[in-house]
Amino acid sequence: MKIQTVNKYSSLYKQLGWLVMGVAMVTLTGCGKAKSMDQGAITSGQTLAEKGRGSIPGCVACHGANGEGIEAAGYPRLAGLNVGYIEKQLKDLARELPPAGVVIESVSKDYSKTPRLYSDLTVFSPGLRHDAIMSPIAKQLSNTDIHNLALYFASLPYTAKPVAADYEVLERGQDLALRGKAEYGLPACVSCHAPDGEGFGADFPPLAGQPAIYIVNQINKWQQGLRDNDNLGLMKAVADQLTDADKINAAAYYANRSLIVKGQ
Repeated sequence: MKIQTVNKYSSLYKQLGWLVMGVAMVTLTGCGKAKSMDQGAITSGQTLAEKGRGSIPGCVACHGANGEGIEAAGYPRLAGLNVGYIEKQLKDLARELPPAGVVIESVSKDYSKTPRLYSDLTVFSPGLRHDAIMSPIAKQLSNTDIHNLALYFASLPYTAKPVAADYEVLERGQDLALRGKAEYGLPACVSCHAPDGEGFGADFPPLAGQPAIYIVNQINKWQQGLRDNDNLGLMKAVADQLTDADKINAAAYYANRSLIVKGQ
């Protein structure tokens, strides 16, 4: 009886062993295919970024040969940004106007009155981001193009070159970035954009390593209602409390930061 029991368990262990090996092989094969698909998408994204297609210009013309951005022109870096963040921004830039018959409230600096779409059963934020140069380009991109470009730029490494600025400007920018303005209920930038401004996930982009002009321009767009596509309206609420000096100080501080990104 003991011999039969041992043989029974031995057989069971062998079957479990083969099952584990089978699952492992399937998993490894699946990972290999996923990596292969990602590499193919990255290559396609690189080709589109460098050469463009038809009336779509290559991204490198404005965002640099390695996605590093152009400081003097205020064109942002894309290298090393989160995949989900890049995809969302391109889709928001490409967003069409609401269908006929849908009513949008006028833009207001009071966030409670920012644009809302009204359809029969739903009220939701349109998630708009408008740019005179990027919006027409983004509208020509397919979802596959957007995904490929996002994977390509996210895979690129990046090393920031700190931009010098007046020390008093940097001190004021640091104070705002690290402590905010508690007396006005304004949170510190690091609360969402991470301790060194490196960003966090798909919702909170990096500020370090971005051109100062770009950061100021984006805050202006939040204040003017040309951008309204953040999570829960957090950035909209913050931007509305920033003065012109605040924008310059915070932007100079983050343009002055060191940052090394390995690429995803």
